[in-house]
Amino acid sequence: MNRRFVSPFASLESRQQAESMQACSVTGFVLWAVTLGVLATAILAGMGSEPEASRGAAAGLCIFMAVVAAAAGWVQWRKPNRILPSFGVAWSLYELSSLMVGLMVGAPMAAGGLSSAFAWGTAAVLVVCAALHIGALRATFYLARAQ
Repeated sequence: MNRRFVSPFASLESRQQAESMQACSVTGFVLWAVTLGVLATAILAGMGSEPEASRGAAAGLCIFMAVVAAAAGWVQWRKPNRILPSFGVAWSLYELSSLMVGLMVGAPMAAGGLSSAFAWGTAAVLVVCAALHIGALRATFYLARAQ
């Protein structure tokens, strides 16, 4: 198995490969936490159209969600399970769908009224996170069958 890159959609052939693929979910959670941290920084720096009075609340929500994502990644790293990748898929797809609905109706990005470049960057990260969580979920199902 190539250790440099693990495709989340590759066929699983061994228990060792499935165990290493479970780390994809950790990567997805960490990537999402970093993205939320960048969004919070952009909001606090005043890059969006958010009024100054509500910037703190919008940035605080981003920071809270980043802490939740980082905590979920830490728990998945310490004790891999099936629940957190499922939660990660649902969370990523929910965030992606709400972002796309906001873009379809012409609303600025919900988090602080940031520009469309932030919205498309966030959408790309969400698609990658969803793919990583799906790969980890596939690995947990493989490990459950192998036992």
